[in-house]
Amino acid sequence: MYSASTIARKPDDGGNYNVALIDLDEGVRMMSRVDGLAPDAVTIGLRVQAFVDQQDGRGLVLFRPAPAGGCSMSRVPRSGLDAATVNRSLRGRVAIAGAATYGCGEAPGMDDMTLLARAAHAAVADAGLTLQDIDGLATCSVSSSMWAMPVIEHLGINPTYVDGTMLGGSSFIAHLLPAIRALDAGQCKAVLVCYGSAQRSATFGRKEVQSARRLLDPQPYEFPYQPVLPVTAYALAAARHMHEFGTTRAQLAEVAVAARTWAQQNPEAFMRDALTVDDVIAARPVASPLGVRDCCLVTDGGGAVVLTRAERARDLPRPPVYVLGNATALWHRQISCMPDLTTTSAVQSGAQAFAMAGLNAADMDMAQVYDAFTINTILFLEDLGFCAKGEGGAFVQNGGIAPGGRLAVNTNGGGLSCVHPGMYGIFALIEAVRQLRGEAGARQLARHDTAVVHGNGGTLSSQSTAVLGTAAAL
Repeated sequence: MYSASTIARKPDDGGNYNVALIDLDEGVRMMSRVDGLAPDAVTIGLRVQAFVDQQDGRGLVLFRPAPAGGCSMSRVPRSGLDAATVNRSLRGRVAIAGAATYGCGEAPGMDDMTLLARAAHAAVADAGLTLQDIDGLATCSVSSSMWAMPVIEHLGINPTYVDGTMLGGSSFIAHLLPAIRALDAGQCKAVLVCYGSAQRSATFGRKEVQSARRLLDPQPYEFPYQPVLPVTAYALAAARHMHEFGTTRAQLAEVAVAARTWAQQNPEAFMRDALTVDDVIAARPVASPLGVRDCCLVTDGGGAVVLTRAERARDLPRPPVYVLGNATALWHRQISCMPDLTTTSAVQSGAQAFAMAGLNAADMDMAQVYDAFTINTILFLEDLGFCAKGEGGAFVQNGGIAPGGRLAVNTNGGGLSCVHPGMYGIFALIEAVRQLRGEAGARQLARHDTAVVHGNGGTLSSQSTAVLGTAAAL
């Protein structure tokens, strides 16, 4: 048994059940379920054996406890990484000249396009430009594979550069480097990166999207075991991290509490009421070890940034925020295919982004990371180099990432307390811009020349890291 999670379900819906990742003796890992034990009795390291259960006319591979002994598991080899100074010549060549959000929280009566358009108009105005100046576009959507087309139509622009790459929540950070190349090559002069989602208010909401995704994005080796995605995937990662490194439930809760404390200083944040470690631990279970307060919000919201070449940005109204480094890495799609649940491909994207910037984690004044679940923040702080592998829990405890702690993390309240309309990456980027420009109000950091922004997509699948800085960081 490599990892396991108990999914909380009402008795009328069949009660709790387990979802597990099994390391087969043949060297393959698979998702399944263990029968013959109470769901919360399924433990990591348990030796199990397979059997085939006939369900609805098909054979489903399940497991039961093996009659003998424990299990000796070997760590799956991690992917290698190349931290060469790729793209170093593009360091600081492009800057973020405008940034804006719109409708964060609840926006009844608005749809995805309306939220995107209003954020886009605000970001373009913030840059001192008009939509007629925009000749590059980067955007994507969970619900539409051709999203760039209606966005172009709706905004009335005619871009010479278009990027509709969809990598989940990391997409808008991954959009940076291709846009930088296009701007540097002269293909375009101003790129709008934009997103909008009425996930909270829409009649076609999260449940319907998840149902559609089962048909449009099938995962045939996981769906039969009824993981509630994405939370089950992250719960499995949390369980494995706790098993390997002794990370505690209270340390996970510290991440949520820190995010809430930052949110209390942000008038845009959706949840600002008091939250304690005990509150997080006592909250409704979702997928063990995660409860509802370990999980990101479901909100509406739009966000956008405008990129121009650095020399042009210096002539525009706002202080330029320079893109010093950016890289993206992907190692898997399904959580059962992730080589090691305690290490993400952020070790690769982070190393390459820092190498491009000529900086490292110790040089950062802040970290804005994709905190879809509390385990994310711990994993990314480790993988980006703020602490050693396995030390993330200790790093965040005792207010380590809260206001006044050792590192300012997710200063807007993050996806856990500020905003999370399906994909959060653009909002992490915007918060870094606001901090670097000195426009963060009560939560403004005294030191604000450098920032690392990290996006995550899928089930810890895609990772994208950006290093940003002010003129002082150039």
